[in-house]
Amino acid sequence: MHKNCMHTNKEPWLAASLSWLLPGLGHIYSKVYSRGVSLFIFAVFILIFGLFTWFSPRTAVIFSSLLGLISNIILPIYASIDAFKMTRKYNTDDFERERTLGKDPWLAVFLSIILPGLGHFYIRKRIFGILFLLSFVVLDTISERNYYALFAVIILSAVASIHTHFLRSFYKVNLKHPLVMFVILLLCARFLKRILIPLVVCQLFVNPKVPIMGTSMEPTILDGSRIVVDKISYTWKDPAIGDIVQFVLPENVPSDYANKTHKHIKRIVAIGGETVQVRKKDVYVDGEKREVRDPQRHARPTLSIPIPISGRDPYISYGVNEPYRVPEGHYFVLGDNRSYSVDSRCFGPIPRQNITGKVIKISWPPRHMGLVR
Repeated sequence: MHKNCMHTNKEPWLAASLSWLLPGLGHIYSKVYSRGVSLFIFAVFILIFGLFTWFSPRTAVIFSSLLGLISNIILPIYASIDAFKMTRKYNTDDFERERTLGKDPWLAVFLSIILPGLGHFYIRKRIFGILFLLSFVVLDTISERNYYALFAVIILSAVASIHTHFLRSFYKVNLKHPLVMFVILLLCARFLKRILIPLVVCQLFVNPKVPIMGTSMEPTILDGSRIVVDKISYTWKDPAIGDIVQFVLPENVPSDYANKTHKHIKRIVAIGGETVQVRKKDVYVDGEKREVRDPQRHARPTLSIPIPISGRDPYISYGVNEPYRVPEGHYFVLGDNRSYSVDSRCFGPIPRQNITGKVIKISWPPRHMGLVR
């Protein structure tokens, strides 16, 4: 038995609530520091592992689902149960006896952070429970599209917790009261999980739906797929040949080719200073054939209207009729489905500053999940 943890008389359901918000926090509250820190480190590891570890298409679905299950369900449940047990273990018998005489306000708080309204049902305030529950359902439904609703969901959880606690305990609450500290932690944890971390992740990595681009990147990326774009590595290194990049079109490109406000996806086949020519589906750089990828070997049938590559089409003017020298600081990009792609052959090379990131992974649909090559 840890002597420094004996007879601390801490609230077990408060410890469980804290560990539900952030695994390990309840143990730290109960002064079981080693286990609390270990759980916290493990939770951070799961988060980092899920963000920065990529699997092959065969295992991506299983591991992604497993990581989500561990991070969002298994770990919080385990941490909460363990924090509850460890806290009770070091409480005095008198404190535990007094705590269990009636309905525990901290259990009501715990239920309220799981789902606003549950705590009110526990203390038999059903009208309040229905109101909080309906408010949560409405706000949470629109929170994915509205940041104000997302903030409202976080505030609603805090208000529900405070309200259930006050309905069960009527003593004066000062600034040092555990309820005040808990609500502050609740707001911080929910803000961190639902707003700050997703916002930071979106700045570093983004999972957009691929814009409508027909079949230009098949079979590598299907129309409507969801992708992960690395938005930071190009801050310290330049794009390389073979990279699939996300970019916006230069301002001088006629709007006939594509929407210049959208971000487009293509593969780099030549860089500044090189001379490129595309003959049918083959790429020749400085007079030699460059094997970037054989994209059409497994391409599925398509109904798209092909882009002619005979050189007679007036829209095609770069690297088809004759070799084209790519300017310094620019990149020549092609779609993998080269017979059906509007790319640098039409709108010319892409300036370095127009490249916004590197496509590194497909996250949807499941049968194509995995690293992009």
